Amino acid sequence: MNPLFPSILSTNFFNLEAKLREFETSRIDFIHLDVMDGHFVDTISFGPGLARALKEKFRFRLDAHLMVSNPDKAIPHFIKAGVDWLSFHSETCGDTPGLLKMIRDGNCRAGLALNPDTPLEQVRPFLSVVDYILVMSVFPGYGGQKFIASSLERVALLKKEIINQKSHCLLQVDGGINVDNAGPLKEAGADLFVVGTSLFNADNIEETVKRFLNQMPWSQL
Repeated sequence: MNPLFPSILSTNFFNLEAKLREFETSRIDFIHLDVMDGHFVDTISFGPGLARALKEKFRFRLDAHLMVSNPDKAIPHFIKAGVDWLSFHSETCGDTPGLLKMIRDGNCRAGLALNPDTPLEQVRPFLSVVDYILVMSVFPGYGGQKFIASSLERVALLKKEIINQKSHCLLQVDGGINVDNAGPLKEAGADLFVVGTSLFNADNIEETVKRFLNQMPWSQL
């Protein structure tokens, strides 16, 4: 599986189809959907309708990251739209086990996201029951932000705990990811990389994907 998950939040939507065609030729497997509600984060992005449209036209699997205050209401709509992976924020919900079960019952992989200032202790109890943890390396809500350097240590600490718990949980990182920090993140323990501006703004997407992958060998996940 290709560990690069392009986030379409960073695209010019008038050029989205052309970009997606380039991702097809670059052997991208997943497209990442940053879903924002204007409440949990300041901005509003898109809803399940876009996920449905992508599924109807492209072969990509979809990874939806719900930056919303009411994941319990949003999750069923995205499951119905056909997403494959679905994560919500640990800061939003008191019934994390119930939401993880809801996602799994919808035949999706279940993920738990956490902001840069959220203590790792908040997700540690769930490392053995989630499919992946999404570590935000910027504060959510806006694309194009600078990578927060302390995220490297957070990834390393979580990977150590995952190993200690003998969990199969994957680590996904999102925010300010580029060719320069992808290698160190991989060494720290990251498995999956959500890439926005540095990929969509590249002059040559196929070449940029190759440069990323040189930092992180493909893996069977």
